[in-house]
Amino acid sequence: MMFQIFDEDWLADLNTFEMIMVLLILYLILLFLMAIFLKIALSFFSKARRTDFGEVFLTSFLITIAFALAFILLGGLAAWIVALIITWIIISIRHNIGFLSAIVVTVLAFIIYIIVAIIIGIIIDVTIIALPFE
Repeated sequence: MMFQIFDEDWLADLNTFEMIMVLLILYLILLFLMAIFLKIALSFFSKARRTDFGEVFLTSFLITIAFALAFILLGGLAAWIVALIITWIIISIRHNIGFLSAIVVTVLAFIIYIIVAIIIGIIIDVTIIALPFE
């Protein structure tokens, strides 16, 4: 399937406590990074409310829950569409910005992530992300 990201048997790899802890630590690190980029993107909107890091971290957590539920319940392209719409709704409600502004915030956060990843990749001479047009 074109939109399949994870291995179907990923749960079988979590057979030890150490593997579960590694997964949880990795999840917290990625959640922290997501919150940083979302906070930077929200800072461009003067109307945005609740932009302190704790509130943005909670928003990031809710977004990851929305993605997880969408992929568990739907899967494929429908899950991507539903998860993105729920993401934009969460951002617009939690930070008091409009729906279109929430779309701009997510696009801006993604662009900032790409720029930072490319710069870090150049500095440490490693490919952090693979862009389809490279």
